[in-house]
Amino acid sequence: METRRAFWRNRLIECGLILSMALYYVIGNQNLKFPIGGLERLSPWFALPFLAIFIALCWSRLSFAVALLPLALPYYLAPKDVIHAAGFSPAEIVLWICVAIAAVQLLLRRQHWSYRLSWSELRQRIGPFFWPVVIFVLAALISLIGASSQRDALRALRQEIIDPLLYVVLILCCLRSRQDLARMLGALFASGLIIAFMAIVQYAMFGKNNTVYGSDPSVGLLFDYTLPIGLAIVFSRLSWKTRLPILLLCIPFVYALLHNDSRGSALAAFPVVLVFLIIFAIRNRKVLLIGGAIAIVLAAAGYGAMHQKVDQVFMDTVINGHMDQNHVTTLQRRIHLWQSAEAMIHDQPLFGYGLDNWICHYADPHVVPSADPNFVKDGGLKAPQYSWMLSCPPASHYYIVSEENGQTTHMYDEPGLSHPHNNFLHIWVSIGIFGLLAFIAFLVLFCWLFARILRYLSSRTVEQGEHWRWMVLGAAAAMLAGFIQGLVDCSFLAQDLVFCFWLLVATLLVIRAQIGLSWNNPLRLKH
Repeated sequence: METRRAFWRNRLIECGLILSMALYYVIGNQNLKFPIGGLERLSPWFALPFLAIFIALCWSRLSFAVALLPLALPYYLAPKDVIHAAGFSPAEIVLWICVAIAAVQLLLRRQHWSYRLSWSELRQRIGPFFWPVVIFVLAALISLIGASSQRDALRALRQEIIDPLLYVVLILCCLRSRQDLARMLGALFASGLIIAFMAIVQYAMFGKNNTVYGSDPSVGLLFDYTLPIGLAIVFSRLSWKTRLPILLLCIPFVYALLHNDSRGSALAAFPVVLVFLIIFAIRNRKVLLIGGAIAIVLAAAGYGAMHQKVDQVFMDTVINGHMDQNHVTTLQRRIHLWQSAEAMIHDQPLFGYGLDNWICHYADPHVVPSADPNFVKDGGLKAPQYSWMLSCPPASHYYIVSEENGQTTHMYDEPGLSHPHNNFLHIWVSIGIFGLLAFIAFLVLFCWLFARILRYLSSRTVEQGEHWRWMVLGAAAAMLAGFIQGLVDCSFLAQDLVFCFWLLVATLLVIRAQIGLSWNNPLRLKH
């Protein structure tokens, strides 16, 4: 009976945390791009009692608040004005409340604080990720020196570097059990599910489904990090009482993707993720090899019989897909963006141009060309729809690719592209070669740790091993989807996505510690 009471008490606290922060965020928030029953028009003073409720609940259950933070990630484009005109996303608000409460509790309780970790214990939990993180942060700080827009670079440093790493520290300190980790991954999945439902409603009413983001690829990028969590449960060996509801909850994701223009997710990331999860779902090597061989033979035979139709579909969807009014395809546009990034890197390879400063060098912010045929480029006409670019100071050189082989590329028709649509180029342009090397180290270490944990779970009898396994596979599948889409888009240096990236890294770090896997020997228990 006591356990049942504790279960419902915990659910009540979770609901209280979610509702109190949601009401604080929407009440008086005039930055919202969608109406919430008139709550956004109320005075911000009415929101303060809900903030007080959230702080009280957070004080009582700090680990719950830390685990539920992913629910706040998608709404960063509509920040809440906390102090005068200083706007913060709901994720930032939750993060800094958790950090403040953790600091106060540590000061008051000191040695008796249940989440306390000494520096050596924290360093041990981070393991080999420590020095790449240090190099990454130093590279970001050094890039501030040459940033054209210091304000944008400092804001991005806080939102895309400092805040996510603080969240990792909170995760390592506060999430100490399998239930805590499952709550966090469930919140991540739920954040994508909410956006999927919003996309379905928006598509039914208005014929588009970019929801809070304003662009279809952004929805697909969030799904890259959220849908694989649910798929990992579906392909696990948990009971069908658990798997069947999750399978049904994956359907809205699929529907939203089918009506979304994010082809990187639908055509590349998720097919690979499905194959990845199927491979690990088949535990028998002989069955896996025979089944894989049969699948390859069938795929080859099917392509041989229908290669013309397959080639035509590939040309229409990938090569010639998303052709604009000037007959420039998405693929061509990305190639031109990569050429611009290559030119930037050639001129500044070591330290980059500063976080969120791509636009200051890509196109002249004071003379933004327009797609209007009456526009005269040399006349200096300004396009008001891109007036936000005027915050960038004049740069010495602009890298937009305007002509190729004597023909216009029409890239001047879309000068507001804010990144080069590739993670590696984006990081290199932003914080230089040392930041890029650190990012590559993150990916390599993640794969290495994933393999060690999976091998350990397969070779030892670990309590609740199947639960740990789906979490490991879910984190790896989500990272794989983000990596694939990041080859043709930005799946890292954006506030919601960088939180997702580090959350997945922290998931493996917590699992390693909880199952007792040593950094030195994958088959030796840590004492």
